Amino acid sequence: MKCSNCYTEYDEKDIQESHDVPCYLFKGFNRNDKKNQADKYTRRWLCKRCHETYEEELRQMLINIAQSFGVTYFK
Repeated sequence: MKCSNCYTEYDEKDIQESHDVPCYLFKGFNRNDKKNQADKYTRRWLCKRCHETYEEELRQMLINIAQSFGVTYFK
């Protein structure tokens, strides 16, 4: 399978499904409930390295957005 980011060919075991909108952002009792909601958005197949990079950059961006939102919301 080919990584959707670096376009390198990998064995299927080395490719991970990545949701553009992570499962942990949704409400639900368990991961399956959350995954069903996240599956409505785009998914990509990423190698482990690209997936880790994506998750770290997304985490940092969400932290920045939350801080900015907090400043605006609690003026």
